[in-house]
Parts: sequence; structure tokens; C-alpha cells
Amino acid sequence: MRRIYYNITVTTLSVAVALLIGTVELLQVLAERLAGDGGFFSLLARLDFGALGYGVVGLFVLVWIASVVVWKAGRIEQRWSVFVRSD
Repeated sequence: MRRIYYNITVTTLSVAVALLIGTVELLQVLAERLAGDGGFFSLLARLDFGALGYGVVGLFVLVWIASVVVWKAGRIEQRWSVFVRSD
């Protein structure tokens, strides 16, 4: 059950990160095509994906630590084990 919990946590974060990166890429293409100049578009043009990658790795570590704390402090295994049959 713990493995499923961690898999759901990591998969959810993976989907969120993929949506974030895809949105940034889409906005960069749109800014280039529409010749967008200004505060937001210049911020997108200066965005460093290397630094963003380090942030994503840090986010995965923080979410993993938070999920461990929630698992232990919330006693999720005891609360959900009543729904699991042991054959």
C-alpha cells in the first residue's frame, strides 16, 4: 500500500511538471510567433531550462520528503488497511 501511495504522489508531480514545461514551451513559441515584447514575454525568453531542471529535481525531493512525513504522521497505513483483504 505504501508503494501505491508513493507512486501516486510521484506520478501526480510528474504530470504537473510536464504540464508546466509544456505550457512554458507553448508560451515561448507563441511569443516568438506573435513577436510579443514586454515584461512577461521577455521573462519567458530569458528563462533558463537548466535552472528550471534543478528546481524540478529539488521539487521532487521536497515532495518525496513531504509524502514520507504525511505517510508517517497521518498514519495512512493504519487508516486504509481495513480496506485491504489479506488472503
